[in-house]
Amino acid sequence: MASLIAAARSVLSPLAEVTQLASLRRSTSLYSQGQAADSLYVVDEGMVKLTRSNSSNGKILLGIFGPGQVVGEESLLDDPAAAYYADAEVLTTSVVFRVPRAVIGGLLLANAEFAAALGAAIIRQKISLAEKVELLCLHDVEYRILHYLAALSTLVPPDPDGDGYQLPITQLELADLIGATRETTSTMLNQLERRNLVKLSRRLLTIPSPEALREAASARKTSTNGVAVALSS
Repeated sequence: MASLIAAARSVLSPLAEVTQLASLRRSTSLYSQGQAADSLYVVDEGMVKLTRSNSSNGKILLGIFGPGQVVGEESLLDDPAAAYYADAEVLTTSVVFRVPRAVIGGLLLANAEFAAALGAAIIRQKISLAEKVELLCLHDVEYRILHYLAALSTLVPPDPDGDGYQLPITQLELADLIGATRETTSTMLNQLERRNLVKLSRRLLTIPSPEALREAASARKTSTNGVAVALSS
């Protein structure tokens, strides 16, 4: 993922048509579900979440994307009527490159390094979405939480005071991400806190050791033999 960050900074920064959106605050909207897909967004710093809603006000958090990842891939479609599939909202203070659709094609043709880095990032994200489907279908809530908290901890630097890795997400956001109710997620997080795998606070989840989370996830997966357990929430 670092290769896309390096390519974006060297290739995108000098272009007048590309906007570097800096110091974006939490809850800032990049685009809305159903809006015309007019730009591609490359995350340089911070995190962005994608949320899909339905007509009954149900929603699921499709993913959380950090440095070296992209959102707004719908803008790459050769279809002037293409629209964004989800809402994109800033989760932490972020820096994002906004690449207008009108310049994407020429940019990819002119710069093979950037095109390759972008393609690799999109493929990795596609694999992550496939893994999400597997998690929802084949694993229980405990495993999903362990898996995602370990994965999200790779998107943030360690706390300078040595307290671990601080994830600026709420329990509700985590519940939306793993496809469970807030109550089920909260109950499981309290159990994990008693096992010293996570520390809970308002709008913040602290991971003392991502490695311990990965080990717990592996043990949970082995104990359930990959079979869905307590999927109802």
